[in-house]
Amino acid sequence: MILSLIYKVVTAVLAPVIYQKIRFSAKGNAYGERINELLGNIPEKDYHSPVWFHTVSVGETMGALPLIKKFHERWPDKHIVVTTSTPTGAALYKNLSYVEHHYAPLDSPIAVKKFTEKLKPSALIIMETELWPNLLQELESQDVPVYLINARLSERSASRYAMLKSTFNTLIGDKLKMLICQTVDDRNNFEKLGIPPNKLSISGSLKFDIDVNPEKIALGKKFKKLFPEKQILCVASTHQGEDEIALDIFKEVKNSIPNLLLLLIPRHPERFESVFNLAKAAGFNTARKTDPEISQNTDVIIGNTMGEMPIYLSASTLVLMAGSLVDIGGHNPLEAIAVNTPVISGPHVRNFKKIFHDLVNNQASIVAENSELPHIIETLLNNEQDIEKLKRNAQTVLNSNRGAIDKTLNLLEECGK
Repeated sequence: MILSLIYKVVTAVLAPVIYQKIRFSAKGNAYGERINELLGNIPEKDYHSPVWFHTVSVGETMGALPLIKKFHERWPDKHIVVTTSTPTGAALYKNLSYVEHHYAPLDSPIAVKKFTEKLKPSALIIMETELWPNLLQELESQDVPVYLINARLSERSASRYAMLKSTFNTLIGDKLKMLICQTVDDRNNFEKLGIPPNKLSISGSLKFDIDVNPEKIALGKKFKKLFPEKQILCVASTHQGEDEIALDIFKEVKNSIPNLLLLLIPRHPERFESVFNLAKAAGFNTARKTDPEISQNTDVIIGNTMGEMPIYLSASTLVLMAGSLVDIGGHNPLEAIAVNTPVISGPHVRNFKKIFHDLVNNQASIVAENSELPHIIETLLNNEQDIEKLKRNAQTVLNSNRGAIDKTLNLLEECGK
């Protein structure tokens, strides 16, 4: 097909350019010497025909970790290789002895061929929506089955893809062995694109089966005790343009709640220092989490560490989940709920529309316009009963939706053999 050929040529040309751009960008250092893996350069060795899990970044990795753990428990002799596209996602696999991490190759025909011919996977399991035509075509040529798990497809995306329905199936849909969807709506949207019903299943969302290390919860509680007189507002996983909004919200609420402490956590490590400087320039007494000592007079603490989100969330009185204050699409509120901390959000939550819908309908969270957030935060922090109600209702929603891991593993039975 001519479009496939054009895509191959364009990506073959662009991949070295993208590689160099990443290498010399602010985040290039985070990849270290392994940045060459983006071009498919992984070590030559026997990988023992592993099952390959791909989770592009932090959100997908957090959702997949409990599944990968259970996969290993069920099939302990099966080797597991995991890939991410970002160092932030890679950090979450750091202490898992039963997986081997590599960076996923850029989707150029040369890089994916190098990578897959060395790895020789028995199957690829992709979390959510990370589908790349060259990779899928290469694995099809090697008879490697590809599974999409926790799959989601919004009506808006389905409508866009429908205009290129034939192309979508030629490049992507036909090359997937199974799509395990989060909801009935997701399954129906994939079916509208021409995916055969026998390839489609429903598991529920893996993100409800979130598994938090008790040691990190304990560290969060210990951190909170460092500020016994403070209430802690955590604004988690901010993107460019959100920190200014968060600081404005904090300033307004702090006028009525003077003992309020802001825990501000940029999503990407290359922004840690710029956000620290932003908070200082706004007139706040600002510290970094890694500072040797943090004064009781501190207004803002920048969460400048990786892999410690459960610690930050556990330390907080209330979480405002970012990615929602500008049009990013929101982040997973269940990470906060899993450590029994109440969570609210700004208006932009399309990536977690179903989860937030269920939470809001059960009075387990609040989604509001940015202008409404200061009043909502102030009201909650001044009313412990309202905080406890959010926590209690959120636990009910979380526990009633668990079970997706077992359903997914049953559908992946062939991969464990």
